[in-house]
Amino acid sequence: MDSRILEGSLKAISVPDLLTFINMIKKTGVLSLRHDERVRRVFWERGEMIFASSSDPDEALGNFLLRHGKITQEQNMKSGLMVSPGTRQGKALVQMGVLTPKELWWAVKNQVLEIIYACFTLEDGVFFFEEAERAHEEKIRLSTSTTNIIMEGIRRLDEWPRIRELIPNDHLVPRLSPAEARDPDVRFLEGEQAILTLVDGNRSVREIIHLAEMDEFETLRVLMSLILARYIAIPELQASEQNDDLDDASALDGLVVTYNRIFSRIIGTLAGHLGDDGLALFTATAVESSKNAVLEGVRFDEHGCLDVKTLIANVADYHVEERVSVLDGALSNLLSFFLFEASRHLTPEEKNAIYRMAGERSSPASL
Repeated sequence: MDSRILEGSLKAISVPDLLTFINMIKKTGVLSLRHDERVRRVFWERGEMIFASSSDPDEALGNFLLRHGKITQEQNMKSGLMVSPGTRQGKALVQMGVLTPKELWWAVKNQVLEIIYACFTLEDGVFFFEEAERAHEEKIRLSTSTTNIIMEGIRRLDEWPRIRELIPNDHLVPRLSPAEARDPDVRFLEGEQAILTLVDGNRSVREIIHLAEMDEFETLRVLMSLILARYIAIPELQASEQNDDLDDASALDGLVVTYNRIFSRIIGTLAGHLGDDGLALFTATAVESSKNAVLEGVRFDEHGCLDVKTLIANVADYHVEERVSVLDGALSNLLSFFLFEASRHLTPEEKNAIYRMAGERSSPASL
């Protein structure tokens, strides 16, 4: 039977010290770390971390694969709907032929590591450790030693501010420095050379992360090293800020219109199944469940559409290079909730029509 043997505040002990202590006492069980509404759980076997999970939708396997360009939004939504007590999303993606078993192993391992590394940034919240007689049963387990994970987590804490100073956002496009500025005697490691090859003056940092074989942080770390070595350069932020705000507003407006077309179609279809009261509860619950600041104060009107002006105002404080991406992420998560909940009420024909419509929507880059 599980028993809570350790609990406290993350203000009193740092995450690296907490992980080191559990590693030292060689316990088996689950460490839960709660901050606001987010809960991350780290599973242990005799003092070694073997798995992790998170209640944050952004840290789910599907969204991890989406960020890394391994699956499309449509594949993410369809596989999410296949999740059941006996089928996880990774298994569903393999069944769909989207991932191979080897690709799933890579994805789960790196998703788990990202969840653990995200814990290192916590400076507030509570934790508790529940000891168990047996380790958590997982087919895919971490094989990296806990000591190495802790050391890497601490390195990331130290390097992350410097990375963000040199690469403020992932929409910037790095370019090669002039040949005369580069040291011809520098010898790069294989991974560094691979990242350098991806820098062509057209790909954004985000696109390079998608194409790289490394994880996101490692790719950013290599890009930082290449910047410091003066082999590549990031355009000054001021250059991107010179874009006319009207272009930005047009892109944001077009993005909302695209999503509103889909929301309106779903709500119109659901009206025949839920009735007015059920539909009102459905739409209100969808927005409230997202817990996303971008959707603050937003409601669906009688046509099943969200207010464009309110949404644009909610992203106004973001950097001009980030607004479209931030808004797209919030609306995409809301759409995922819509599709998941709506699937419980719609006929197979209605579901197929809506999924097809959602899958054909324009990406932010094409707006």
